[in-house]
Amino acid sequence: MLRASLLCVLALLAGGCARRAPPPAPPPPPNYSAALPEGRAALVEVDPATLPPLRLSPEERSALQAGIRHSLAFLERASSAERFPRELPIDRALVQRTLRDLAALLATASDEELERALRTRYRAFASVGWDGSGTVLFSGYYTPILAASWTRDERYRYPVYKRPPQLVGGGVHEQAQWRRADGTLVPCPPYQELEASGALAGLELLWFADPWEAYTVRVQGSAKVRLRDGQVIDIGYAGTTGHPYVAIGPLLVAEGKLPAEQLTAEGLRQYFRAHPDELPRYAARNPRGVFFTVTSGGPYGSLGQPVTAEVTIATDKQLFPPAAPVLVQTTAIAADGRAVPYVGLRLDQDTGGAMRAPGRADLYYGVGDAAGLRAGRQWHEGRMWYLVLRP
Repeated sequence: MLRASLLCVLALLAGGCARRAPPPAPPPPPNYSAALPEGRAALVEVDPATLPPLRLSPEERSALQAGIRHSLAFLERASSAERFPRELPIDRALVQRTLRDLAALLATASDEELERALRTRYRAFASVGWDGSGTVLFSGYYTPILAASWTRDERYRYPVYKRPPQLVGGGVHEQAQWRRADGTLVPCPPYQELEASGALAGLELLWFADPWEAYTVRVQGSAKVRLRDGQVIDIGYAGTTGHPYVAIGPLLVAEGKLPAEQLTAEGLRQYFRAHPDELPRYAARNPRGVFFTVTSGGPYGSLGQPVTAEVTIATDKQLFPPAAPVLVQTTAIAADGRAVPYVGLRLDQDTGGAMRAPGRADLYYGVGDAAGLRAGRQWHEGRMWYLVLRP
């Protein structure tokens, strides 16, 4: 007995015979959509010497030059000054000067000269990210080319709508109002409620054959459409219900309908094509919806200018300076589908319903199915820095 007691004492001293402490609880999952804490700026200045190395191909330089022209066209309008968050040390005139200087560098400077200029003549402002430490989730988006019809028939049965005359406001990050018959204004009802009530009847702009395609168009806010006669047209943003965007993919994962590893654009497409009866129920849980008009020369971003493949980035324009150059470091999807390290120079020319926090950004991949496959797989953390000339 004495021997057993002695052994237990020794074991206790060594950590045995004692109850093990429960393992620490796992950390909560990242909340990339976490709002910026009140009183905190979305950007913090950092030493440009800490920026990652940048190398640009001739094709990337050419695309950036095209994007810079679109950014400068937006900034030519005096009203663009009002789009800059007042708390930022970056304004319209500074971004104009920066873009003109950057265009000259891209035309004449080698990669080494460009990098030296960015580190010596420019200031760098990093996004604080979702966690205050700079972590940003980069998703991807693209412009699909989808089959649609001006008229409804047995094949084309799923509409997108023109802007209702009762809609008041409805900017990208603006709670829209709805004018009732007596002239009073109330918050705009959710999209599905408007559709179910008949308030949108007669406003159908186009009809799609695939309900999932119609849903993704009204979420993304733009599309290229191939009509029955082969003509391809653009449709673009004409307002929104103004409600916060609710992503239905995480709802499927949370309810055990879709494995987390299949939470991609293609995974969602396959799921709802296999379970079409479930789409209306999930779509109704997203109260946000976009209304459309026919455009030309697009697709267009939220600045009213065309977006450029591999150049445009979408962010929350209530936090970040529009049209400005952004250095992005993340993992991106190559043309062959591989996930590869990426450092690129982009321009902040767009926004979106899910881009409502310093921890979210969207990379624009371009037009068509190949771009869509890449965009659907883009879901990687990284960092981003806004670059502006020194005074």
